Amino acid sequence: MNGKLNEKEVKGGYGRVVKYLGMFGGAQVISTFINLLRNKVASTLLGTVGIGLISMYTRTVQMFSDCTNLSLSLSAVRKLSATYENGNSDEVLYYVKVTRSVALLTGLIGMFLFLFLSPLVAGFFDDNIGFSHLYLVMLSPVLLFLSISGGEVAILRGVRRLNALAIYALWTSAVALLVAVPMYCLLGYAGIVPSIFLIALLQMAGVLYHTLKSYKYKVSPFSFRLLRDGVDMLKLGAGYIYSTILVSCSVWLIYERISTLGGESELGLFSTGYLILTMFPSVLFAALDSEYYPRLSGAFADKRARNSIVNEQIEVHTLIQIPAILCVIMLLPYLLPLISSNDFMPAVRMTQLAMFGLIFHILTYPISFMPLSKGDTKLFIVQETVYNVANVVLVVWGYMNYGLNGAGAAILLVRVIDFLTTFSISHFKYGFNLSKLAIKNILLNGLFVLTVMFSLFALDGYLSWIVGGLAVLLSGGFSLYSLMRYGELVNKIKKRLNFMK
Repeated sequence: MNGKLNEKEVKGGYGRVVKYLGMFGGAQVISTFINLLRNKVASTLLGTVGIGLISMYTRTVQMFSDCTNLSLSLSAVRKLSATYENGNSDEVLYYVKVTRSVALLTGLIGMFLFLFLSPLVAGFFDDNIGFSHLYLVMLSPVLLFLSISGGEVAILRGVRRLNALAIYALWTSAVALLVAVPMYCLLGYAGIVPSIFLIALLQMAGVLYHTLKSYKYKVSPFSFRLLRDGVDMLKLGAGYIYSTILVSCSVWLIYERISTLGGESELGLFSTGYLILTMFPSVLFAALDSEYYPRLSGAFADKRARNSIVNEQIEVHTLIQIPAILCVIMLLPYLLPLISSNDFMPAVRMTQLAMFGLIFHILTYPISFMPLSKGDTKLFIVQETVYNVANVVLVVWGYMNYGLNGAGAAILLVRVIDFLTTFSISHFKYGFNLSKLAIKNILLNGLFVLTVMFSLFALDGYLSWIVGGLAVLLSGGFSLYSLMRYGELVNKIKKRLNFMK
């Protein structure tokens, strides 16, 4: 079989990736904008100290939630989806009940575990940072709300209610904004915990509004048969579950160390930079879980097909994301005050350093799905463990020795290690190689990346802006040319303009 793809195949692959990138990323863009607006208001009203406290409370709740709800919003989808495709409505109703029963049970376990361990968790922090045992107790029902919401989201995904999912994504962001802002205005720091509680409650109500239209709420959380089928269902997503728990715990440990070593103000600076770091992957990788992962799993037996599918993602995301990342890096001294306040300017250099790591994340993320698609859960666990252990150790070490800038440089280094580890595993285990087109895109954009780095760290004033800005423009021009050629964007734009006439 000839391993070289013809031009028609390349265009088709590019077109598919661009299509789903727009479909699944649109709602995420709006949600991200709303979340940034909420962060701006919170930063203005509460300052770096308030942002630090918000980060610690939300990360602590999220860590317990991820550890106890078993990533139900993802792990239950495969069984629900397969059942829905078979067209057996009674079986769909049964697995909806299984999903809800597991969600309720794990939510109750999480809530009581959080109550029991809250004194121990509060003891990790100094008394003077405003992180109290009483506030953690007040937040314990949030674990139940999040678990129920996760189960309902799994149902929407499994029965392909994509429109409802998009509306729910917007609802979650809008509720967070509309609840948090009045709370912060009226109560200041004291409004942080009540706002987290109300937001989780209203978000749960929002997703139930959509699911209850189709499926009445029926549960049997203590039925042995349902729980046995629930465990079998969760086994399908064991890799996801482990990865989610590991990521959540590692981020919480980093936040805990920074808050203890530097105080809530330093944590507020770090968490604001970290928000920007997570913004790009959430928007531009929005299609991978929903469209790319199932397609890769279905084609994994064919080495040529799976390599082609992975390389398509790398080729397109390299072209789309690198110019955007470089543009944000250059404009960050002006963007950061817009999404927070001038008090957060000390986080600029840290965020710029860390954002260069996103370049390697673009290459790593599509490849990282290969063990999971093959069903090699143990290998996927090794891959995720290496990244998360390195993340905690290096970021904490970097912060302890060189402050926020050291943490930013460590995040960049961790991304390099993650790429080398993930690529090596996929190369030697599955015979994966980067395509010539992917290598070409990486090398040429790599020159632009190095130019921007040089302009930021070796040049000053107008010369830095001229050299860096020119690199960003050239990167964007090269990407636009490539996408127009292989993504058939010209024809799509013409059709859209004709439709608008």
